[in-house]
Amino acid sequence: METKRRPRSVLEGAFTLLDALVRHQGEAGLTQLANSCSIPKATAHRLLEQLTALEVVQRSENRYRVGAQAFRLGQSWQPYPRLLELARGELRRLTATTRASSVLAVPCDGHILIAAASLARPEDHLLFRPGSTVPQRIGRFCPVWQAEHELVAIEAAIRLPTGRAVGSIAAVLAPRQPLAALSETVARTARTLGAALVRKADTMSPMSL
Repeated sequence: METKRRPRSVLEGAFTLLDALVRHQGEAGLTQLANSCSIPKATAHRLLEQLTALEVVQRSENRYRVGAQAFRLGQSWQPYPRLLELARGELRRLTATTRASSVLAVPCDGHILIAAASLARPEDHLLFRPGSTVPQRIGRFCPVWQAEHELVAIEAAIRLPTGRAVGSIAAVLAPRQPLAALSETVARTARTLGAALVRKADTMSPMSL
């Protein structure tokens, strides 16, 4: 017997449209969004206008884009206390040392997300955009692997003293670039970040964790 799909709630529809905006590089038209979300055009228009009134979405003529309020809300997200704040500096240093794009990958709701990135090549922007799900095996703590788009990644887990992994650091580069010593450099960055998280946690009250 065929199982009927439950009706989509207003909140589910709104977040489905927001997710579609992200997948369309932050901007799309009404028809494009309605089709990609399988939402009737009139319903999509009503939800988008409500989101626009809340500044979660912006409208410019017949195009919609992610709004300032969504950006402000997103800035408060943390996969682990102080992780993003500390990781951004380590990613910049890793990229400067290795001349490879580097990313922070974290588990979130059954997916692995890119939480932060430092790019060595402008063309890596779309592939490693923060908030996107990661390609193939980043976040599985596999030390060396072949990524999408003819790239090679060197990865190391960020671990707390308990052994718990709160994410991973990966350096992603073209195969023609030398891999010698890169694995240890990435692993050292992951250890540095894990130690920094512990030091920061020691200065915070238990309730803040």
